[in-house]
Amino acid sequence: MDRKTPLSGGAMKAIRWIGYVLLAVALVYCGLALRDLGVAALAESLSQSAWLATVMVGLAYGGALALLAVGWVAMSARKGALDLSATIAIYGPAVVAKYIPGSIFQYGSRQLNGAEFGLEQKPMAKASLAEAALHVPTALLCGAILLVGGGLLGLGAVAVAGFTVAIVASPPFVRAAGFQLAFFALFAVLMTLLAGLALMSADPERLAALFMLAWVAGFLVPVAPGGIGVRESALLALAVPGESTAIVAAFALLTRLATTIGDGAIGLAGYWLLLSRRWNRQASA
Repeated sequence: MDRKTPLSGGAMKAIRWIGYVLLAVALVYCGLALRDLGVAALAESLSQSAWLATVMVGLAYGGALALLAVGWVAMSARKGALDLSATIAIYGPAVVAKYIPGSIFQYGSRQLNGAEFGLEQKPMAKASLAEAALHVPTALLCGAILLVGGGLLGLGAVAVAGFTVAIVASPPFVRAAGFQLAFFALFAVLMTLLAGLALMSADPERLAALFMLAWVAGFLVPVAPGGIGVRESALLALAVPGESTAIVAAFALLTRLATTIGDGAIGLAGYWLLLSRRWNRQASA
């Protein structure tokens, strides 16, 4: 007889409904806040350099996502590491799939695409669970470094340390943890640069630190696609006491745009690599 997991049945249904309620509250709160500010007027007030900085940060973020992809494959590939193109082909489309409500399609996408490259289902599922478990502490650590005054130098040190661990270490989980440290440190750096360059925030490091906390909130609500609504609401609630509402709202808008650009970039790259592989396989058949 199969044993039920502790979160089966009614517990999972309750978690989903709690997620729906939190998402609805967050969307209403965020919508009211942006309505009061006027989204159109807010967008028009941003300079061309702000939009350009957002695009550049978004593309850099998309490139940094490759670190998460390599870390996940390190935990999934029992029979040896895959090359970078295969890694992006598996992981990239899943990044886009996270925008589908439910927060499960990205993991299903990995399972399906990974199987085409010879990855086994159970190691992939375990890798996804381990990755999700690592997201929260690494994101919070990078946010904390900014809050305590570690600055970009502190984040740079974390990125170098994480990358070194990822290259030198042998255990797959430790390598993945190293890649995650490097990714979230770079993520926090990019958000700090965006706050400073695009918005001329008086305290870009604090704003970026609170964004990392808001990112965690969006990640933890299971039904919010890409953390949409939850992340922006958390950022507004956390950052407004120390920064003007207009600056925080603009930052919420630009960070959403930047991360969407990055997700779309690695997603398109992944789809292209995956389709190219399929076309080549059909041509050689």
